[in-house]
Amino acid sequence: MKPQPQTIFGKEFGRAENYRIPSIIKTNKGTLIASADERFFTCRDNPNRIDKVVRRSEDNGLTWQEQIVAVEEVGDSMNDASAAIDPCMLYDSKTDTVFMIYCHTPAGVGILNCKKGTGHDKDGNLYLYEGKKKYLLKDGFVYKSDGSKNEDYRVEKNGNVLYKEQPAGNYKLKSGRLKELNTSFLCMVTSNDDGLTWSEPIDISYQVKEKYMSFIGPGPGVGICVKNGKYAGRLIFPIYYNTFPVPTSGILTLSSCVIYSDDNGKTWKRGLSPNQTRKRIGLKIGHRCILPNDSITECQLIECENGRLKFFMRNHSSKRLIATAISDDGGVSWHDYKHNPQLPQCICQCSVITGEEDGREITLFLNAANQKVRHDGVIRLSYDYGETFEYSKLIKEGEFVYSSMVWLGDNKVGVLYEENMQHEEINFMIISLDYIKEK
Repeated sequence: MKPQPQTIFGKEFGRAENYRIPSIIKTNKGTLIASADERFFTCRDNPNRIDKVVRRSEDNGLTWQEQIVAVEEVGDSMNDASAAIDPCMLYDSKTDTVFMIYCHTPAGVGILNCKKGTGHDKDGNLYLYEGKKKYLLKDGFVYKSDGSKNEDYRVEKNGNVLYKEQPAGNYKLKSGRLKELNTSFLCMVTSNDDGLTWSEPIDISYQVKEKYMSFIGPGPGVGICVKNGKYAGRLIFPIYYNTFPVPTSGILTLSSCVIYSDDNGKTWKRGLSPNQTRKRIGLKIGHRCILPNDSITECQLIECENGRLKFFMRNHSSKRLIATAISDDGGVSWHDYKHNPQLPQCICQCSVITGEEDGREITLFLNAANQKVRHDGVIRLSYDYGETFEYSKLIKEGEFVYSSMVWLGDNKVGVLYEENMQHEEINFMIISLDYIKEK
């Protein structure tokens, strides 16, 4: 039977006209948690007011509860609003914790005009700027460069600034008296109650971003918890970043990699990018200043046999094929970079997960499979971790953009996807393996 879509995110459920960038996971209790960007002034990326919202299902996707705000940004206009863009969720069954990373940017900042730097000191304290004056924010108080406290300022958790106890804007906005660095920050929120409530944002940029990087952001989609082998228990998120040396050039030289945690998400490290190990004409490409065609960007990964990892990457090669790479050290480094001829792409995000059919592990891959435009959502089934695909099925004709999948059990997969280029809704459908195999 052909699966029937239902709208999960849209203006009838939330506060905005536009919704983008799906992410979905399943918890020990069987709860499905779906996340998306809630985009307030336009469907475009940042600069824009973008919040993170979630919806939950306790019956494996048949019905969905009311929308919850997981991350709330600030601002009343497109040009003076901050953003929390591109969710990527991960569920750690050991600690029963949902992690969500996203890219935060202050007002007026997007991927093309991020400045270089982390925006923090080595301990993770945020730098704030008043014109050319540079301060440090610690525990809500503002400190001068000599270490003394600036008694005039106090900062609330949401970024609101008080100057002599009078409102002085928000440091995330252009209109604020104090401002954070005009760059991108990799941030995280967590939930320990199946997505009902979420923590205050935690900025992990200082742990995983280098001073020479400008943009940094999630996959987006989902991360994984390694189940087998030497690195069992490691939490891994896919990310990508920009390293072009001129921060205001608008030129993107992007590289994919992962961040990982071996202490249940308390601290994070960044692995190498495949761009640091792959070669062109026998020479290493590197990642600091690459040719645009060598950019690898939005990415997802799966665990293969014995804890080996496989990376699937959107890329800017003229081949218009998804790139893959292998890691045998838990995502620290990558080898065997190549383009898969069975995975056509139009330079767009992809989704890939593992599941189980009759005790045998399977891999499911989904993307806009048209090599020219963001059309034709095709799901593919593999029995060898995505080296080859025995079955494929067109599940959405016409426009099809970003997606995320979750294994539901009982030979079924849940698909959360952007319905069209208007980005007014995100739909969900339940697909059986029999339907994928059906001719």
